[in-house]
Amino acid sequence: MSFFLTAFSLQPKQPEWLRPLNLKKLIPLYIGAAIGPMGGIGILPLIPVLSNTWSVEFSTVSLSITLYMVPFIIIQLFSGSIAQVFDVRKTLFFGFATYALGSVLCGLSPNLWAFLGSRVVQGVGAAFLTPIIMALIGEFVPEKHVGKAIGMLGVAYTVGVTMGPLLSGLIEAAYGWHWFFYFLGAISFMSGVLYAISSEPVQKKEGEMEGVLAVLPVLKRAVFEPGVLYLGFAAFSFFIAFVGIMTFTADHLKTMLSLSSGKVGSVISGTGFSGILVSPIAGLLGDRFGRRNVFLAGAVIAFSAILLMAVVRYSYSIYLILFLMLGTGTATGWTSLNTMAVESSSALRKPVTSVYNAIKFGGYALAPITLAVLYIPFELKGVQFGCMGAVVISAIFAIISSRRQRKDR
Repeated sequence: MSFFLTAFSLQPKQPEWLRPLNLKKLIPLYIGAAIGPMGGIGILPLIPVLSNTWSVEFSTVSLSITLYMVPFIIIQLFSGSIAQVFDVRKTLFFGFATYALGSVLCGLSPNLWAFLGSRVVQGVGAAFLTPIIMALIGEFVPEKHVGKAIGMLGVAYTVGVTMGPLLSGLIEAAYGWHWFFYFLGAISFMSGVLYAISSEPVQKKEGEMEGVLAVLPVLKRAVFEPGVLYLGFAAFSFFIAFVGIMTFTADHLKTMLSLSSGKVGSVISGTGFSGILVSPIAGLLGDRFGRRNVFLAGAVIAFSAILLMAVVRYSYSIYLILFLMLGTGTATGWTSLNTMAVESSSALRKPVTSVYNAIKFGGYALAPITLAVLYIPFELKGVQFGCMGAVVISAIFAIISSRRQRKDR
């Protein structure tokens, strides 16, 4: 154990652009940020396997996605306020431990119903990780470098989304589906240990309210912070556009154009690969040119990519380029929106990021249902125009949020 402690305490020479960031404190948080989407999306290749294992319908096993996302969205509305009122360090430990427990229980599940219950536990753990990690990153770096740190957080999220299905497929093929969840549990446990080593207990300020009864007043204050709700709905609409174009383009390419799963996957994954490269650059640009301006630039790129998909005829190379372009725009937008959320309130950073994330991920959950209304009668073209509209709405909300915050200051 002493070897790992010593190794973690070493500070390797960092590239110049990373030097303002305290990587010793940030690395455990970045790892913790990646495991949430890794567990949420990584289940996708395993659904047919679990369906065969327990001889149940594919749609029934698909409930494992819903039962992960529902507690993830609802609980994180309160998790930041709980951290603010009680102890942020212990609250984050609880998140790591609960996620690890849920992951191990998933791996040990003897039947579908035990597995679905374990996914609920996993989702609760993720709800305590995502908003609190985002808030802590905003507290650990100098204000002028917050965009850079949140850009690296975007890389962590994108790695989780991109690597989740790949790792689950590889691990299942080599060792069985159980081991993917044991892997997630081990990563969560390791992140919690590293966070324990690098963090220090936080002293509560005098006069701060304590106890369960203080959670709701703190949450209420966070909801009514200037611009927070508008910012949350900007992220909600942006997620509608992102998830919608990904989901229905994949279905269209598979069912209408009869593309192989490999080709469909390679096209869609372009957004992830460009996001990994673009997120830190977007953070640097936001630090220099302003969050709102960089977000609007990202929104224009994303809108243009979707518009080109609507007007050009499909070819594999063209769509690959357009999804790389879409990933560039959305990664730029997400980095800017997330940074704006972290900077919305220094006094209520944790509850504010909770409110923001709960609204944002609501867009993820509702995108397929909302855009199916357009897909059924108008096919992919209707979804594309709906997604362009969602990007425009997102930009309007972001502008209003920025103006409200400036007026308040």
